[in-house]
Amino acid sequence: MSVIRDINQKKTLEIDDETAEMLSEAIINSASLKDIHNIPEEMMEGLYAYAYDFYQKGKLDEAETFFRFLCMYDLYNSDYFVGLAAVYQLKKQFQKAIDLYAIAFALNKNSDYKIVFLSGQCQLSMGKPRQAKLCFELVYEKIEDEFIRKKAKAYLDTMQKIKSKKIAAQEA
Repeated sequence: MSVIRDINQKKTLEIDDETAEMLSEAIINSASLKDIHNIPEEMMEGLYAYAYDFYQKGKLDEAETFFRFLCMYDLYNSDYFVGLAAVYQLKKQFQKAIDLYAIAFALNKNSDYKIVFLSGQCQLSMGKPRQAKLCFELVYEKIEDEFIRKKAKAYLDTMQKIKSKKIAAQEA
């Protein structure tokens, strides 16, 4: 019998040695809850489809619930973090979205710069044009998707025009 102690609440939980060994092995091997609970990939994909459907229909609270579950159960799938970030972006919780986009980009094996583009939109919405500009410049330089590249360029051009108008107004 093993004992796990909760430091914050000073509680103990007794678990059998087999479970304790399984948990420690899972932690050492960076296993996700999906792996620990043997949740099939097809089920995760089905849950993702539900989450995305809720998102598409504007049912953001439901989408958030599903995407949060997916993120908790599979910490290594960047799509789940992008989904949750997109929900927060639509809910105008931009800092949460930015943080999740950063995680998603770090997890993404293909360096998907669309994630950086979305983060730039959030930065701009928060009134942080310098950070947004850095995001859009990076996207413009690195992305292969021509459509997103053009959108990043449009943001950069618009931001430059606004800056030029402000400078001209100050000089007048």
